[in-house]
Amino acid sequence: MQTIEIPPRAWPQALDAFTAAHEGWLISIDVLASDLGAQHEVCDRPLLGIVAEPRVGNGTITISVAGPGGADQTTHTVHAPTRVRVERTDQGADIAMQIESAEETTIVRFRTPAMPETVDGMVKP
Repeated sequence: MQTIEIPPRAWPQALDAFTAAHEGWLISIDVLASDLGAQHEVCDRPLLGIVAEPRVGNGTITISVAGPGGADQTTHTVHAPTRVRVERTDQGADIAMQIESAEETTIVRFRTPAMPETVDGMVKP
């Protein structure tokens, strides 16, 4: 396995590309916080998007998933993120994304690892 760290200045573009490659994939979201322990927030819901808001102040990263039956959506926001990493198999299939802040670590896991789609012969991050 390999872990790819995304530098903060690249978060908006990298997360846009990540969303384009994985929109609709089933994900689960777990949150690890020192005051709450491990919390399971979302289980096997379609990914709608992961968006990094500019680092004005401390910035945010928001993860959106479709609600039951696709009618609503659920969001999880990470305030003042400090690190974003993507875990991949040795073959390049994305397994998970980890977003860290001072207060919590958010883990977005794919139900099934799979190779991201390609555009013009280039693998999307």
